[in-house]
Amino acid sequence: MARKRDIQQIEAIAREFQMDHMERREFGDYVEECKRSGEKGSGPRGDFTYEELRKLAREFRGENT
Repeated sequence: MARKRDIQQIEAIAREFQMDHMERREFGDYVEECKRSGEKGSGPRGDFTYEELRKLAREFRGENT
């Protein structure tokens, strides 16, 4: 069930940042790449919190955090 929650959070971030379908997919890939490179969130099992995902969205877009 945690996987579904992750996807729901990514979808919510995409709506908040008004991402189109392609940008949302690329953002999801970016988050996965962060995980593969060893970056961990502060949530259970190293999951990213909603605020951490918002920060990643700003980084992904090249915006100041």
